[in-house]
Amino acid sequence: MASGMPSVIDLDAELATLTMFRRTPHSTREETKGSVARLASYRDGLLLALKSAGTDHWERHLTGDELVHVLDGSTTLEIVCDDGPPKSFTLGPGMIAVIPQGAWHRSHSEGNTHLGLTPFPGENVERDVDDPRRDRKPEGETESRVPDIVDLNAEVAKLTMFQGRTPRSTMADRRGSAARLASYRDGALTATKFAGKGHWEKHIADELIHVLDGMATLDVAGEEGPQSRALRAGMMTVIPQGTWHRFRSAEGVTLMTATPFPSETIEDDLDDPRMVESKAM
Repeated sequence: MASGMPSVIDLDAELATLTMFRRTPHSTREETKGSVARLASYRDGLLLALKSAGTDHWERHLTGDELVHVLDGSTTLEIVCDDGPPKSFTLGPGMIAVIPQGAWHRSHSEGNTHLGLTPFPGENVERDVDDPRRDRKPEGETESRVPDIVDLNAEVAKLTMFQGRTPRSTMADRRGSAARLASYRDGALTATKFAGKGHWEKHIADELIHVLDGMATLDVAGEEGPQSRALRAGMMTVIPQGTWHRFRSAEGVTLMTATPFPSETIEDDLDDPRMVESKAM
């Protein structure tokens, strides 16, 4: 399986470059320039940062779930959940929505800043209509469901810091310091608080990691040997599919991850994970 070096994003710096744009369903990519930043590639799509107000177009994604994380402001998500009319969900600062694959959705806002993990390809309806299905034939519609809504700030507040983590720490040892927030594609969204050293691991697809608080060192076993990168609160990284990596933090760190399964792990405390045999997790 191929591996590569991670993309590292200074989210605070990227957001500072954006300007607020009031969208309509007819807004073009050229018109939204300056309000959207492409932060990194992620699986079959992109990690995006956006500042927007107004009403967006209806859209749906055909290859996977979309994740929306509101950083400030609020937005109302309209989504087709069943055979009835679209339902509305309000997302405030720190809230996350996982929009199911194939579900038509759009947003209304007086102004917000949010992150999006957006898969491609997709479809959209660039008309201001109450229900996008009026513009599409019903045959072949992907079955939809209610989105998962997560209050990230509230969930993180429940966690305790796990001091002295080691590569051999078990899930039982970590109880209370880690939480599964929601299912996401073929894996899960998680949050964790720890000080110490995690195990080496690699995944079957890209992993997204957002440093919410504290500092950590990311170790990566690349083609040119192990390398390290210091990450602080407000930074993000995308770990490429098949890349061995681990986190360590002396003082403590809080992470949110979008982690695909299955994974492989090495529970030995060594400098290069490629020297020993891994096991499935």
